[in-house]
Amino acid sequence: MQDLVVLDWIEILEKIKSHATSDAGREAVLLMKPLSSPEQAYVSFEEIAHATEVLNQGVRPFMQSLDLYSTWITRLKKNAVLKTLEIKDVRSFCIEALALKEALTPIENDWAQRFSKSLMDAEEPLSAIDQILTPGGEIRSDASETLYRLFKEKERLAREVQTTLDRLVRDHEMENVIQDKYVTTREGRWVLPVKSGMQHRLPGVIHGSSQSKQTVFIEPEKVIPANNRLRQVEAEIEDEIERLLTELSRYLSSQSSDIESTRLLMEEADVRFSQAQFSNLVDAHPIEFSKDAMELIEVRHPLLQLAGKTVVSNTVLLEGSKTILLLSGPNAGGKTVLLKSLGLAAQMARCGLPICASETSRLPFFNDVLIGIGDSQSVDEELSTFAAHLKILSKAAAVKGPQNLILIDEICGSTDPEEGSALARAFIEAFSDNGVFAVITSHLGPLKSGWTEESRVLNGSMEYDPKTGRPTYQFLAGIPGDSLAIQTAKRTGVSQAIVQRALDVLAPATRARLEGLEQIERLKSDINILQEHLKKETKKAVETKKKYEGLLEQFNKDKDEWLQRTLKKAERKVEEAIAQAKVAETFKRHTALQEIKYQLPEIVKAKPVIQPGAPQNAAEFAKKFPTGSKVFVPSLNQDGIVQSAPNNKGDLMILSGSVRLQVNWQDLKLPGKPQNPTSQLVRKNSGYSVSMADEDRTLDLRGKTVEEALSELEVALDKASQTREDRLKVIHGHGTEALKKAVRTYLSRSVYVKKWKAGSPESGGDGITWVEIGEA
Repeated sequence: MQDLVVLDWIEILEKIKSHATSDAGREAVLLMKPLSSPEQAYVSFEEIAHATEVLNQGVRPFMQSLDLYSTWITRLKKNAVLKTLEIKDVRSFCIEALALKEALTPIENDWAQRFSKSLMDAEEPLSAIDQILTPGGEIRSDASETLYRLFKEKERLAREVQTTLDRLVRDHEMENVIQDKYVTTREGRWVLPVKSGMQHRLPGVIHGSSQSKQTVFIEPEKVIPANNRLRQVEAEIEDEIERLLTELSRYLSSQSSDIESTRLLMEEADVRFSQAQFSNLVDAHPIEFSKDAMELIEVRHPLLQLAGKTVVSNTVLLEGSKTILLLSGPNAGGKTVLLKSLGLAAQMARCGLPICASETSRLPFFNDVLIGIGDSQSVDEELSTFAAHLKILSKAAAVKGPQNLILIDEICGSTDPEEGSALARAFIEAFSDNGVFAVITSHLGPLKSGWTEESRVLNGSMEYDPKTGRPTYQFLAGIPGDSLAIQTAKRTGVSQAIVQRALDVLAPATRARLEGLEQIERLKSDINILQEHLKKETKKAVETKKKYEGLLEQFNKDKDEWLQRTLKKAERKVEEAIAQAKVAETFKRHTALQEIKYQLPEIVKAKPVIQPGAPQNAAEFAKKFPTGSKVFVPSLNQDGIVQSAPNNKGDLMILSGSVRLQVNWQDLKLPGKPQNPTSQLVRKNSGYSVSMADEDRTLDLRGKTVEEALSELEVALDKASQTREDRLKVIHGHGTEALKKAVRTYLSRSVYVKKWKAGSPESGGDGITWVEIGEA
C-alpha cells in the first residue's frame, strides 16, 4: 500500500513540528507512530488537554537548551572538567528545567503534577553555577575569597606598573627616547615603545621590536619586580579557576542521572506542547473509540482549517450494516478532500492526537489504514498506473476485520468503464465480505446502483448547486452523484465552443439523462436546504430547551434558597419571641426579689425565736458556730453561712444565696447539717450588702440557655450593685444572636444598669457587652 504521504500526513507532522522548540522535540514529532491500544490514545488525549491548560495560562516553556545537550553531557558523565562555555550551556539547561517546573507546579492536573514532581530541582545546581560564572559565561572575580584577593592584587599591580610607565612617558627627558606616548604589553609584560638606537637611554629588558625595526619594546627596570609579581598572580588566578571548575564539574557530574531524566521529560513536554498548540489552531477534539461504528461529526481537513479558509464540515456515519462508503459526485466537488479528511481523522486518533471533528465523534481504533490515492505507477517495477492500482486493491482485499480502514480514490477508474465497473464491484464485495471499513470514490456510473442491503455499501455524493453551477462541498448520504463533466468544464473556463461541441456529440438519450441529472441535482439541493433548515431548527429547539431547563434549574435553586432564608428568619423570630417571653418572666422574678430586699431591714428587726439547745449568749454562739458554719435564717426562710464572729452588739455577717446580711446572732436558728461554704465573698462595707470578687467582674454566658443566662446575669448585677462595682463585662458570643438580644434587652430595662455598649474590635467585638453599673 502507499505510504501516508498521499494522505497529507507528513504535512500534518511538519505543522506540529513547527511548534517544537528543540531539535529533539522536532525529531520526535516527525517519528510519531500509531499507538498500540486505545488506552494509550486516551492517555495521550488527556495529556494534550492538560498541556493545553498550561498554554491557556499564557505560558509556553522553551527547551532550546536541549540542542546543545549532547555537546556536554558525555564529558559530564566521564567526570571531565567542563569548560566555561560548556558550563554556560548547563546553566541554560537548568534555567529551562526550572522554568518548566515553575510553569507546571500551579496547574492542578495529573500530567502537570507528575512532570513537576519528576523534574529535577534545578535551583541548587543553578546556584552552584552562578557562584562561579556570570550569565555571560565568564568567571566571577568573587567566585572564591582567594580569587577575589588575587584579582584585587592583579588590579593593584597593573595600576602600579601603568602609573610608573605613564610617568616615564610624560618625562621631558624621555621625549627623544620614547617613540609614541602610550603603554603596551609584549609577552604578557608591560613595556614602552622606544626609538631604535635609543635603548641605552632607558635601562631595562628588551621584548622585541616592531616590524619596521624603528621601535624597540623595553620593559624598564623600575617595573620589572611588579611585572614579575603580576605574572605570578596571573598564574595563581589560573590555578584557582582550574580548582573551582574542577569542583563544580564534579558536583554537576554527581547530578548527571537527574539531568538525564529531566532531559527526557523536557523532550516529552516539548512534543506535548507542540501537539496542544496544533490542536488549538485546528480546533481539534479528543474522541471516543468504538468497536463497530465510524461516526465522524462535522469532520474537517486540518490543513484547510490552518489555511484560514471557510471550511465546510461534513458528517459521515458508517455503522452496523453499512461500513463501506461509495462516494460519487461532480469533478472537483470535494470527494478526495473528504476521503483524506476521514483518513487523517483515523490516523490522528490512533496516534493519540485530537481530530478535526466534534468531540461526540466515534471511531474504531484502526490497526491499519490502507491507502490507494493518486498515480501509483512504478517504472522500476514495470507497473503501469492501472497495474499498480490493481496491486494496491489486491493487498486491500486480503485484510479482514473492522480494525482496518481502506481508502481508495477513483477505484478502477483508469481503464474501460464497463470492465472497470465490474472489477470495482468485485473488490468492493470482497471488502464487504471481509468486514472492513472502507471509503471509496468513483465516477463509474454502473457502480452507483445495484447494491443490496447485504452488500454493506452506503451510497453518498458531494452536493452540486445547479443555480450557481458550483459544488457546495457538502456530503449527502444515501444519494449517488453524477460526475457532471460538462458543467465542470463550463465552471473551469473551458471555451463555450468546445462545451457546445461536446454537447452536440452526446447522444440524445445522454443529453436527456444529463438534463434529468440536473433536475435531480436541483432536487438534491432543495433537500439539502430543507435538511439545513431542519438542522438549524433542531439546534434552535435544543438551545431553547437547554435555556429553559437552565432557567427552571435556577428557579428551583432560588426557590430553595428563598425557603431556607425564610425558614431561618422564622426560626430567629421564634427564638426572639421565646427570649422576650423569658426576659419578661425573669423581670417578674427580679421584681419579687427586689421587694424582698426592700423589706429585709424590717424582716431583720423581727423578734427572734430561740430553738431549744441554742446558744445563750454571743460568746457561746461564736464557739459553737465559727466562721464558715451553716445556720438557718428565719427572716429569709433559708440557710446561710456565717461570715464573721458576733461583734460587741451581737451582730454578725451571714451569706444566704446571693444576699449578704448583717443580723444579730439571736435571730438565727440551728441548721439541718453544717457544710463548708462554696464561695468566698469580700466584705465591702457595714450593714447588709453583696460584693463581687475581682474574677467575677467578667460574666461568661456562652453555652447557656436564655433562661439560665438571664438568671446568672440578674445575680451578677445584684452583686455588682451591692459591692458598688462600676463595670461588668458580659461574654455572650454570637451564635444565633438570640442570647445576645435577650441579654441586651434585659440590660436596657434593668434598674441596675446606667448604660451598656458592645465591645470594641480590640476587646472582643460584638460578642461581648460592657455594662456600666448605676441608676439608669
